[in-house]
Amino acid sequence: MNVELRYLHAFRAVCEGGSLRAAAASLHRTEQAVSYQLRKLEEALGMPLFRRGQGPLVPNAAGERLLAFCRDMGRDLAKLHEAMRDEPAQPLRIAAVSGFGRYELLPLFREGPLADVPIRMSFPTAEEVVRQVETGASDLGFVHLMLPHGALRLVAVGMEQAALIAPARQALPTLDIATLAEADYVTYDESDYVFATWFTQVLGEKPARLRSVAHFEELEEVLDWVAAGRGLSIVPYACVREAEARGDVVAVGRENKPCLNTIYAVMDPARTHPLQERTLEVVRELLGA
Repeated sequence: MNVELRYLHAFRAVCEGGSLRAAAASLHRTEQAVSYQLRKLEEALGMPLFRRGQGPLVPNAAGERLLAFCRDMGRDLAKLHEAMRDEPAQPLRIAAVSGFGRYELLPLFREGPLADVPIRMSFPTAEEVVRQVETGASDLGFVHLMLPHGALRLVAVGMEQAALIAPARQALPTLDIATLAEADYVTYDESDYVFATWFTQVLGEKPARLRSVAHFEELEEVLDWVAAGRGLSIVPYACVREAEARGDVVAVGRENKPCLNTIYAVMDPARTHPLQERTLEVVRELLGA
């Protein structure tokens, strides 16, 4: 038995309207279309549902039972709809590279314009961000470099600034290749791309080799190491603001020679979250895209 929901809808409209004409008007269909749906319903059930004769279409005993079922189903559907509306929204699962995610994105959800949005946020590498969106583990990703992917969309949402940072209590290095090639550096996961971008944009070339005296997963340790005078680093400037305000580190030459890098949103066109577009609009506004 194959009974389509639209056939039941037409049946109930006829019963409550008393005629094909009334049902057709309420359903915004032709009388012929409503008549066809009633016929298909009776064929699927293998029995007549109305007392045929002069005057209004009146359901027979089988029709009365089916009408009661339709009304119960309508009430149950209304209750289900209300229950669904009362359920809390599913968290927006976000994966973002650490610098942008922790220092630019997270504050938008903590005390910014997205504070009402429930989230689950992680800060993996750029490659892992793409993998999480690809597998459905995350609804939305943010990366600092273009990683082409056949099934996913990578859309530029704005720019972030990278900065060379040095200890505030030591003499600041000059911005030339010879000097910076001899310096010690504090590196971190994915710093190769950030370092290369900064050197290329600010000085036009990158030294063949840089000396790393310490390597960390997270940027907090990088800032602490630089503040302690253990080396220089190049990080997203959003990470530096508080440490610079405290007088721990200095962003060298940032105003005169800014380094800008594109931030991309990573999405799966086949899977979207109701809060995804709103989040992207806020991020674009933040980053000036």
